Amino acid sequence: MLKHIYKYIVIIAITIVFSVAFTGSHIVQSVDDLGYVVGLGIDIGDSEDLKITFQFTKPTSSGEGGSSESSPSVIDTVEASSIDAAISYMNAYISKEINLSHCKVIVISEELAQKGIAKEIYSLSNKVQIRPDNHIIITNCSAQEYLGNVSPSLENLVAKFYEILPRSSEYTGYTIDAELGNFFNQLVCRTCEPSAILGNIVSGEDSGNSKKQEDSSSQGSESMSAKNGIENLGIAVFKEDKLVGKLSAEESLVHLLLTNKLKSCNISIPDPANQDKKIDLFLTVSKAPTIKVSIINGNPYIKSNIFVNAKISSIYNLSKDTSHEDSENRLKEIEQSARNYLNNLLYDYLYKTSKEFHADSAGFGKYALKEFKTMNEYEEYDWLNHYQDSFFEANANVEIKSGFLLNGS
Repeated sequence: MLKHIYKYIVIIAITIVFSVAFTGSHIVQSVDDLGYVVGLGIDIGDSEDLKITFQFTKPTSSGEGGSSESSPSVIDTVEASSIDAAISYMNAYISKEINLSHCKVIVISEELAQKGIAKEIYSLSNKVQIRPDNHIIITNCSAQEYLGNVSPSLENLVAKFYEILPRSSEYTGYTIDAELGNFFNQLVCRTCEPSAILGNIVSGEDSGNSKKQEDSSSQGSESMSAKNGIENLGIAVFKEDKLVGKLSAEESLVHLLLTNKLKSCNISIPDPANQDKKIDLFLTVSKAPTIKVSIINGNPYIKSNIFVNAKISSIYNLSKDTSHEDSENRLKEIEQSARNYLNNLLYDYLYKTSKEFHADSAGFGKYALKEFKTMNEYEEYDWLNHYQDSFFEANANVEIKSGFLLNGS
């Protein structure tokens, strides 16, 4: 009998504990009560330190999946002394609580980036809702204008468009995939400097012209109209937390090759048989680059090799009567032309980042660590400020693998 009484007491006690634990201890919040931010823009304010732009998704009543039109978004802007203060102000203005867990891009104006963005990067990195895979974009216009001109033509969801667009770097070579987590790591790193995506707003008819001016030989620039109202071409280079320069689309290709982040891309090289014509090549990386850093007379000596395979995509004036021997010679000439083209890009990139920007954006510092016995020695050497004294030896290893010339097709 006593055992049964103890059993009932234990059951009642457990029931009471669970009832107290799960009653009124949490708040149920519907998704309809939240305002989801997909893009965050940061500019210099007029009356306050910062002007923060929030791009919200606006759910459609018919559902996003059944409509061919893009899901609409709403843009609101507020000025405040900090990002946190701007969020508090915006929460007071709108009818829903701001949620940043679905934010995909952080857009920062060039004007603000030139003054330094360490405070903003630290603040964003410290937020639980902000994911480290948010893309960092530096624009030559205001961040508010950039977000306002985004109009995806092949995506119904703006958030999906933001997520996919920067990853095109793997197969175009035109820019990089710069994420908040990586940017923060580079900001506090002693072996490299931060870099970000370079963004711009353009009209469809001006897109080709803008790219021609920035990069006179940028591949395919004439036909790449900006249907989305924006373009992401090139790299924004930082020295510590300040924007110090820009790299063109072609220079972005070299950056990706040196950092082993390129899978494939298309390039146009001069035809050695006719300098007025171009040959299109499809490049794939055959193996990771080899980089060696030595300290000679106190100055860095950096030797780098990149390795690519190339396939001829198109060529001008190829005769079907070309002999096998002539085809082999032609192939060697094209291979040398591709080698010269990439070598010139390599040296342009290396000397531009070192002598002009003074910024080790490729992260050569990690290869220099072996030259020092201790970390204290490395820190006393001050690699990031010695990178500007570097001299280089670079070589592009190109192997053309194509039967295009041999069969004349």
